[in-house]
Amino acid sequence: MAVKTKTQIIADINRKIITNGDIKAVDTNAILRDILDCKELNEQSTTNLSIFSFQSTTPLIDNKGGRLSYSLRGIVDSFVNITFRIAILENNVNNLTFLHNDVKILEALKTIIEDSNIGSDIDFLVKIKRKQSTSTSNKFRIGSLNFNCTEKEFLIKIESQELNDNLFNGDQIFASFSIHCPKDF
Repeated sequence: MAVKTKTQIIADINRKIITNGDIKAVDTNAILRDILDCKELNEQSTTNLSIFSFQSTTPLIDNKGGRLSYSLRGIVDSFVNITFRIAILENNVNNLTFLHNDVKILEALKTIIEDSNIGSDIDFLVKIKRKQSTSTSNKFRIGSLNFNCTEKEFLIKIESQELNDNLFNGDQIFASFSIHCPKDF
């Protein structure tokens, strides 16, 4: 059976509804199936969306002692969801640079945050989980993470809330956040 157009489906609805408003179940079923199969109705809501998706296939390594796995997904000019896992491999490291070499990442992010007053730096709080907990220490700490993206790199700076609280080999951060920044925000 050929796929019906929106106009044909509307004509079927008008023809099959009996004057007092009743419609047979078999006719309702046929109309609903036609609606599901109708390309004209199913494509109109997604034709104007431009989505993007970037994900690391292997972790990126920082030469100062960090490993990053990431995923960025979103809709151009609308929002982005950024998810990442950072593993600290050296003691006393808090400035990390991860080479991603994909200019399209920055292009996608610029459509969301470049015109805002926040600039391209994104700051938020994260849980810093220790690999092993000792009886005299907390299982995790809270840190301020600054995330920035350039044409070729992710720049990440992590600061603890305590002045002398550094990052250590085995510390991990897993975070996922969404950014929606309206123009002139």
